[in-house]
Amino acid sequence: MASLRQLAVKGLPCTRTLGLRTARIVSLRSQSTSAAVNATETEKPATSKKPDVKKSNKRQGPQLNSKLRDISLQIRRTIDENSDNVSESAEILEEGLSYLRDIQHAEGIKEETIYSLFQPLLVSLLEKTENSDGSKGLSELLDIFMRYNVAHTYHFTKVAVHELKTNNDKALAYQEVLRLWVKYLEYTKTSTNKLNTRIYNVFRKSNYNNHDLRNLVFYAFVQSCILQGVKYDFKDAVKLLQSDDLPESFQIRRTIVGQGLIQDLRQDFDSFTRDLDKINLESLDPNGTFVLNKINTYASHKDVNALNRIYNQVQDASKKNDVPINESTLIRFMSAFYECGQHESVFSVFQSMIQSGIEKPSVSSWDFVIRSMGHPSHIEKFNESQKNEIANNIERMIETIEASGSAVTAKTLSVIVGSFANLNRFDKVDHYLEKYATGNKKLPIIFTTKNNILIGLLLNNNVKEAEKKLKEFMEDGSDYVPSSTTMNSFINFYAKNSNFKAVEGISNFMKQNNIPTDVGTFTILTDVFFKLHRERGLVPDVTKLLQSFSETAGNVVDINEVTIATIIDGLVKDGINLDAARALFSHLKTNKVSPQTFTSMMKGELDHGSIINAETLFQRYISNIRNDARIWNLMINSLIVKNENLALDYFRRFKEQTRCEPNFFTYYFLITHFLKRGQKKTVQYLIDELAKSDLKDLGNELPKILKVLSQNYEIPEKLLHQISK
Repeated sequence: MASLRQLAVKGLPCTRTLGLRTARIVSLRSQSTSAAVNATETEKPATSKKPDVKKSNKRQGPQLNSKLRDISLQIRRTIDENSDNVSESAEILEEGLSYLRDIQHAEGIKEETIYSLFQPLLVSLLEKTENSDGSKGLSELLDIFMRYNVAHTYHFTKVAVHELKTNNDKALAYQEVLRLWVKYLEYTKTSTNKLNTRIYNVFRKSNYNNHDLRNLVFYAFVQSCILQGVKYDFKDAVKLLQSDDLPESFQIRRTIVGQGLIQDLRQDFDSFTRDLDKINLESLDPNGTFVLNKINTYASHKDVNALNRIYNQVQDASKKNDVPINESTLIRFMSAFYECGQHESVFSVFQSMIQSGIEKPSVSSWDFVIRSMGHPSHIEKFNESQKNEIANNIERMIETIEASGSAVTAKTLSVIVGSFANLNRFDKVDHYLEKYATGNKKLPIIFTTKNNILIGLLLNNNVKEAEKKLKEFMEDGSDYVPSSTTMNSFINFYAKNSNFKAVEGISNFMKQNNIPTDVGTFTILTDVFFKLHRERGLVPDVTKLLQSFSETAGNVVDINEVTIATIIDGLVKDGINLDAARALFSHLKTNKVSPQTFTSMMKGELDHGSIINAETLFQRYISNIRNDARIWNLMINSLIVKNENLALDYFRRFKEQTRCEPNFFTYYFLITHFLKRGQKKTVQYLIDELAKSDLKDLGNELPKILKVLSQNYEIPEKLLHQISK
């Protein structure tokens, strides 16, 4: 009996002769019909660039190899026509892949082409196998995928989900998931295919995320330890996952809900959350590398909520395990909060440092406090009297530093000067420069100090003095070159005052002096570009603008999706130029849009633009990127100050859909808002809904609020018991 390979090589027509198979085995014809060409298309990653659609007589792009095309078509037909016979479809798939691997080199077929083309077929076969009672199981199917190097992280995830959902022996299910993880690690190490983390469109409908497998493995590992009575050690988890960034319980919950496991694992997951919190508290070293890595990760992502969580966890672990948090760890926290613009948190960490018994903080600690006190975002809403009070507090801090015996460094001097300059207290700038930069113990006036003086002058609208000082610093023999941030301050000042000629002058100055342009520069220039075109009645050419950025001399920033996303984020902030942000976003859609860019654009529309536009973006996000609690909460929290009824409507829709569910942030936003508005009926409704939700994690603030409300509102007994623990 002829095999698929023999039929293909001999060029025989399709037959029904392969044993019990009802599928037609394709002949690999040298010529294919146009219908076949149109019927097959390589599956594109969700982030891949879409080609421009232009009328042309020439065929766009290379043609798909006819043998690859015909085999994939036949496999598709077999899968579609044999819903009750998965084994046959699997055999046809294996024969087809085996043949393609044999001819791949000779036919010049790219690895990516085979891999991408087969992803929809593999997903379809996985789904049919999962729903059938055939002899071919998901694990066997996965082995075939691995054997022919077309397995994707998605496939491993689906096998893990199936195991957790269907295996009644939980201990065995956890072991199977861990074995699957080992298999996955071996596959990724030995496979020459590096495409197994791409997100293909065919994965979208299952709410898949690349972290899902890791989250399920971590869940299985912790649960397995608990069931076996083995002490959990996060170091073992780090080795298992091969990452210092261990998932948190809310991330695991997101995966469990997203993958439809919440009903099967709800009871187990609730105990898992309690046990994990307890275990983490007992095993967490407040000053260990795990904590420092978490701080660095959250700071780089500007994730304030996560930063607050790890800070609270470290404080709790310190108290429970009687291990003091050392100053270097607290300095890292202050640095992270400063990077995220959370100046009150910087002060809070410093206060806890003093209270913990660190009587003489180092100069580095004082630096962050003084820098935060004089930061533009901290002082922008203060009046002159309040600013003078801050200046007096800074002076008292300087006296404390001196009294402690700590030496003021050139860096500390730059911080002191910068804060006073931002506060428009140039009398103090001159005083401390004279005090520390003259005499026998003269400190050098470093470039940062000069930059801070210029930025302070511009912040206080003293552009003439700033221009004069810039010239003075450039000619003082120190080889001073202003920073990109300083030049951005000049550009921003001129742009706000519509002095576009001066903007052009600063841009040329930066080129002449090899001062690198950064994302901040591009954000301001984009704003200027759109304003100029609007004034002249012209339509901005976004492609031309981005091309000019790429060609900018001294540019050390790649003009890629991440850069454009950051520019968009800057443009939507405070509604600086929403039209420009929309144009860039529209341009980006022809290539790829990250979740961060989507949320930035959505937040910009909600806060400063069109709610209708925001709703459209929201729908696209949950349909094509990710349906999670965070995006629903963003929508509800932003809408509630503009349209309460619409916010409540989104809350109801959030509850009714099944991909994810409201969390304690959702209820916190809504309850606190309607409390301020004095809407008792709505507050009672939200309390009742919270009680019905059976939410196990209420966070830190919500229980406090509910305890107070229990005096005037009806708190269901179960919820009352929960907040009384």
